[in-house]
Amino acid sequence: MSRRLSFFFLYAGIILLVIPPVLAQGHGPVVFVSITDEIDQTAADTFANAMAFARQHQAQAVVMLLNTPGGGLQQTFAMDALIQNSSIPVVGFVYPSGATAWSAGTFLLLSSHVAAMANHTIIGSCQPVEIGLTGTRLINDSKTINALVQWLQERARMYGRNETLAAEFITQNRNVDATVAYQLGEIDVQADSIPQLLDALDGRNVTVATGQVTLHTKGAEQLTYEKPLSLEFYGLLTNPILAGLLLMLGVFSLIVGLATPGYGAEVFGGIAILLGLVGIGFNISILSIMFIILGVVLLLVEIYVTPGFTVVGIGGIFCLVIGGVFLIPSYPTREWLISGDYMTTAFLILLIVILIFAVFFGFVLYKVIQVRRKRPSIGLFAGETAVTIDRLAPEKPGYVRYKGEYWLANSTVAIEPNTKVLILQKEDTVLHVQPYKSPKN
Repeated sequence: MSRRLSFFFLYAGIILLVIPPVLAQGHGPVVFVSITDEIDQTAADTFANAMAFARQHQAQAVVMLLNTPGGGLQQTFAMDALIQNSSIPVVGFVYPSGATAWSAGTFLLLSSHVAAMANHTIIGSCQPVEIGLTGTRLINDSKTINALVQWLQERARMYGRNETLAAEFITQNRNVDATVAYQLGEIDVQADSIPQLLDALDGRNVTVATGQVTLHTKGAEQLTYEKPLSLEFYGLLTNPILAGLLLMLGVFSLIVGLATPGYGAEVFGGIAILLGLVGIGFNISILSIMFIILGVVLLLVEIYVTPGFTVVGIGGIFCLVIGGVFLIPSYPTREWLISGDYMTTAFLILLIVILIFAVFFGFVLYKVIQVRRKRPSIGLFAGETAVTIDRLAPEKPGYVRYKGEYWLANSTVAIEPNTKVLILQKEDTVLHVQPYKSPKN
């Protein structure tokens, strides 16, 4: 009997070790990722990283919190591809109350395995726009419109949603709130809060790339994916307003720097221009090489040309760091699914600030030109006086202070420090001096 009991407990122990992992399947945490502001490459990278984060933590679902004016078509399609190929259900949730998911945001919502909206949120306005030098322009050609209508309707058809309303988002720029979207069958869940959303998702069967999955989200652990610092920095640079400002500020600083070399304005201008090119979608791999080359050149100048450690050396180190950070692919695109009002406001702000920069740097250049014109009248070295800083000797030059500046000087006789001297002539950057003799009365 004791042997039978021993085998019984042995088998029971084995079963208990095996059953918990089986029961735990599908009961993993829920990962939350916020997609806010424009849908650009930063948003696409953030979502891709969040999906990898969810796989790493064996999450049972990813909730994409949407609050966006829209963004790039290419980035939207890339995010959709991640959703369609995912074995983890993706829930699009327009949140919080008062949020919007216009244009590309609506595309992402309807691409999600489960579409949800918080009360008092809005989706729609999906007609594409083109961003050019003159601002934004609505795209009306039938080829583009028909392709996007078919794409969005196909996503609605995949999940049993309202295909007619999906088309009207593009053809009529229609907008609907959460209540109307739910009543018309465009979304699956209407929720006031995240806990209410998780309760509504609990027990729902969702079809993903690998088959059907049942969600068990009620009371599930919640994990939030946080963007790394590199993506935060990149997202800041890709803001269209900041990118434009960096370009213009860089150009103006470069002009001032070339007019008044030695103060670091030209270094700042070059860096600002490169960062601005990053923001407007210039090829990042080329830019990284340009940053690295510029950094090396600046450091060589610092080592072999300028004494000490100045702004040139600091700029060189900064360029090398940025060049290493941006060794990533580019994302050039001109077609956008974004709110036209948003881009119009952005361009107006950019224009106003650029005009302010132009006036300011114009004033600076005007003052620089004035100073340069006056410089010959105060720059006659011969006959001027200076004060020695070091001890001068026939074979030992030293420094003198002339009009607040330090100059290297030599003398045919010994002169002690803090002695007033007369400048005989200037040869390149060296002053020839002699002891100053005051005129006899």
